Amino acid sequence: LLMAGVFDSLSLNRRNAMWEAGLLYNSTRKQIPLPLPVDQDMVDLPKMSSWEIMTNEYYTMGIYPKAHLMTHIRTHLPPHTISSQEVLKAKDGQKVTVAGLVIRRQRPKNKAVFITLEDEFGHIPIILWPNIYQHYRLILKNPVLLVHGIVSRRNGTINIILKDETGGSISATYGEYNTTMAGVPQL
Repeated sequence: LLMAGVFDSLSLNRRNAMWEAGLLYNSTRKQIPLPLPVDQDMVDLPKMSSWEIMTNEYYTMGIYPKAHLMTHIRTHLPPHTISSQEVLKAKDGQKVTVAGLVIRRQRPKNKAVFITLEDEFGHIPIILWPNIYQHYRLILKNPVLLVHGIVSRRNGTINIILKDETGGSISATYGEYNTTMAGVPQL
Protein backbone atom coordinates (compact mmCIF):
# COMPACT_ATOMS: atom_id res chain seq x y z
CA LEU A 1 0.00 0.00 0.00
CA LEU A 2 2.86 2.37 0.77
CA MET A 3 4.38 1.86 -2.67
CA ALA A 4 1.02 2.54 -4.31
CA GLY A 5 0.86 5.97 -2.64
CA VAL A 6 -2.08 5.17 -0.35
CA PHE A 7 -0.42 6.88 2.62
CA ASP A 8 1.07 9.87 0.78
CA SER A 9 -1.24 12.22 2.73
CA LEU A 10 0.35 11.00 5.98
CA SER A 11 3.98 10.91 4.86
CA LEU A 12 5.56 12.87 2.02
CA ASN A 13 8.50 10.46 1.77
CA ARG A 14 7.61 6.90 0.76
CA ARG A 15 11.08 5.60 1.65
CA ASN A 16 10.81 6.95 5.20
CA ALA A 17 7.33 5.45 5.49
CA MET A 18 8.64 2.05 4.37
CA TRP A 19 11.48 2.29 6.89
CA GLU A 20 9.07 3.15 9.70
CA ALA A 21 6.69 0.35 8.69
CA GLY A 22 9.60 -2.07 8.88
CA LEU A 23 10.45 -0.88 12.39
CA LEU A 24 6.85 -1.13 13.59
CA TYR A 25 5.93 -4.41 11.87
CA ASN A 26 4.98 -7.10 14.36
CA SER A 27 4.84 -10.69 13.21
CA THR A 28 2.11 -12.66 14.92
CA ARG A 29 4.03 -15.94 14.73
CA LYS A 30 6.88 -14.89 17.01
CA GLN A 31 7.26 -13.62 20.53
CA ILE A 32 5.23 -10.49 21.25
CA PRO A 33 7.58 -7.49 21.04
CA LEU A 34 7.98 -4.90 23.74
CA PRO A 35 6.26 -1.62 22.82
CA LEU A 36 9.51 0.35 22.59
CA PRO A 37 9.77 3.73 20.83
CA VAL A 38 11.35 3.69 17.35
CA ASP A 39 12.03 7.42 16.93
CA GLN A 40 15.74 6.95 17.62
CA ASP A 41 15.92 4.39 14.78
CA MET A 42 14.46 6.69 12.12
CA VAL A 43 16.77 7.96 9.38
CA ASP A 44 16.18 10.67 6.82
CA LEU A 45 16.11 8.83 3.50
CA PRO A 46 16.08 10.61 0.12
CA LYS A 47 12.69 10.97 -1.54
CA MET A 48 11.86 8.68 -4.45
CA SER A 49 12.27 10.13 -7.89
CA SER A 50 9.18 10.52 -10.07
CA TRP A 51 10.44 7.53 -12.11
CA GLU A 52 10.66 5.33 -8.98
CA ILE A 53 7.20 6.42 -7.85
CA MET A 54 5.76 5.61 -11.27
CA THR A 55 7.42 2.18 -11.52
CA ASN A 56 6.31 1.27 -7.98
CA GLU A 57 2.72 2.25 -8.76
CA TYR A 58 2.79 0.25 -12.01
CA TYR A 59 4.21 -2.72 -10.09
CA THR A 60 1.67 -2.61 -7.26
CA MET A 61 -1.48 -1.43 -9.09
CA GLY A 62 -0.79 -2.05 -12.79
CA ILE A 63 -1.48 1.62 -13.58
CA TYR A 64 -0.01 5.05 -12.92
CA PRO A 65 -2.96 7.38 -12.25
CA LYS A 66 -1.04 10.67 -12.50
CA ALA A 67 0.20 10.37 -16.10
CA HIS A 68 1.15 8.01 -18.90
CA LEU A 69 4.46 6.15 -18.75
CA MET A 70 5.58 7.90 -21.94
CA THR A 71 5.43 11.33 -20.29
CA HIS A 72 8.45 10.25 -18.23
CA ILE A 73 10.28 8.56 -21.08
CA ARG A 74 9.68 11.10 -23.87
CA THR A 75 12.23 13.63 -22.54
CA HIS A 76 14.95 10.96 -22.80
CA LEU A 77 14.13 9.87 -26.36
CA PRO A 78 16.00 11.06 -29.44
CA PRO A 79 14.74 14.53 -30.45
CA HIS A 80 13.37 13.30 -33.80
CA THR A 81 11.00 10.80 -32.11
CA ILE A 82 7.41 11.72 -32.93
CA SER A 83 4.18 11.06 -31.04
CA SER A 84 1.07 9.25 -32.24
CA GLN A 85 -0.51 12.67 -32.96
CA GLU A 86 2.38 13.57 -35.25
CA VAL A 87 2.17 10.18 -37.01
CA LEU A 88 -1.31 11.19 -38.18
CA LYS A 89 0.27 14.18 -40.00
CA ALA A 90 3.16 12.19 -41.53
CA LYS A 91 3.19 11.59 -45.28
CA ASP A 92 3.08 8.20 -46.96
CA GLY A 93 6.63 6.86 -47.33
CA GLN A 94 8.10 9.23 -44.71
CA LYS A 95 10.76 7.76 -42.41
CA VAL A 96 9.77 8.20 -38.75
CA THR A 97 10.88 7.23 -35.25
CA VAL A 98 8.16 6.43 -32.72
CA ALA A 99 8.13 5.06 -29.18
CA GLY A 100 5.51 3.61 -26.91
CA LEU A 101 4.28 1.03 -24.48
CA VAL A 102 3.46 -2.27 -26.21
CA ILE A 103 -0.24 -2.96 -25.67
CA ARG A 104 -0.79 -5.62 -28.33
CA ARG A 105 1.26 -8.22 -30.18
CA GLN A 106 -0.42 -10.28 -32.90
CA ARG A 107 1.08 -12.91 -35.19
CA PRO A 108 -1.65 -14.48 -37.31
CA LYS A 109 -0.61 -17.65 -39.22
CA ASN A 110 3.06 -16.61 -39.52
CA LYS A 111 2.25 -13.74 -41.88
CA ALA A 112 2.97 -10.14 -40.92
CA VAL A 113 3.37 -9.39 -37.21
CA PHE A 114 1.23 -6.57 -35.82
CA ILE A 115 2.31 -4.59 -32.77
CA THR A 116 0.40 -1.68 -31.28
CA LEU A 117 2.30 0.91 -29.28
CA GLU A 118 0.58 3.36 -26.98
CA ASP A 119 1.94 6.77 -26.06
CA GLU A 120 0.40 9.57 -24.03
CA PHE A 121 -1.71 10.70 -27.02
CA GLY A 122 -2.95 7.49 -28.68
CA HIS A 123 -2.00 4.30 -30.52
CA ILE A 124 0.68 3.60 -33.13
CA PRO A 125 0.21 0.47 -35.28
CA ILE A 126 3.45 -1.25 -36.34
CA ILE A 127 3.74 -3.97 -39.03
CA LEU A 128 6.77 -6.26 -39.27
CA TRP A 129 7.40 -8.99 -41.81
CA PRO A 130 8.40 -12.45 -40.47
CA ASN A 131 12.13 -12.03 -41.26
CA ILE A 132 12.21 -8.69 -39.39
CA TYR A 133 10.31 -10.26 -36.50
CA GLN A 134 12.88 -13.08 -36.27
CA HIS A 135 15.72 -10.56 -36.29
CA TYR A 136 14.20 -8.53 -33.41
CA ARG A 137 12.24 -11.25 -31.58
CA LEU A 138 14.11 -10.86 -28.27
CA ILE A 139 13.85 -7.08 -28.23
CA LEU A 140 10.14 -7.26 -29.11
CA LYS A 141 9.45 -8.91 -25.74
CA ASN A 142 10.22 -5.62 -23.96
CA PRO A 143 7.35 -3.50 -22.68
CA VAL A 144 8.52 -0.22 -24.28
CA LEU A 145 9.92 0.03 -27.80
CA LEU A 146 11.61 2.66 -29.95
CA VAL A 147 10.82 1.95 -33.63
CA HIS A 148 12.35 3.41 -36.81
CA GLY A 149 10.20 2.73 -39.86
CA ILE A 150 8.24 4.02 -42.85
CA VAL A 151 4.73 5.48 -42.74
CA SER A 152 2.22 3.57 -44.86
CA ARG A 153 -1.17 5.10 -45.67
CA ARG A 154 -3.61 2.64 -47.27
CA ASN A 155 -7.42 2.78 -47.43
CA GLY A 156 -7.69 5.31 -44.60
CA THR A 157 -5.33 3.48 -42.23
CA ILE A 158 -1.88 4.52 -41.07
CA ASN A 159 0.82 2.02 -40.10
CA ILE A 160 4.55 2.11 -39.47
CA ILE A 161 6.19 -0.59 -41.63
CA LEU A 162 9.55 -2.22 -41.03
CA LYS A 163 11.22 -3.87 -44.03
CA ASP A 164 14.84 -4.82 -44.68
CA GLU A 165 15.30 -2.20 -47.38
CA THR A 166 13.88 0.68 -45.28
CA GLY A 167 16.71 0.67 -42.78
CA GLY A 168 14.12 0.30 -40.00
CA SER A 169 15.11 -0.85 -36.54
CA ILE A 170 13.72 -1.49 -33.09
CA SER A 171 15.28 -0.95 -29.68
CA ALA A 172 13.96 -1.32 -26.14
CA THR A 173 13.62 1.72 -23.92
CA TYR A 174 14.19 1.64 -20.16
CA GLY A 175 13.73 4.86 -18.23
CA GLU A 176 16.63 7.12 -19.05
CA TYR A 177 18.35 4.58 -21.30
CA ASN A 178 17.74 3.06 -24.70
CA THR A 179 19.11 -0.45 -25.11
CA THR A 180 20.19 -1.23 -28.64
CA MET A 181 20.47 -4.71 -30.12
CA ALA A 182 24.05 -4.91 -28.96
CA GLY A 183 22.80 -4.32 -25.41
CA VAL A 184 24.86 -1.17 -24.90
CA PRO A 185 22.96 1.48 -22.90
CA GLN A 186 22.90 4.83 -24.65
CA LEU A 187 21.60 8.13 -23.31
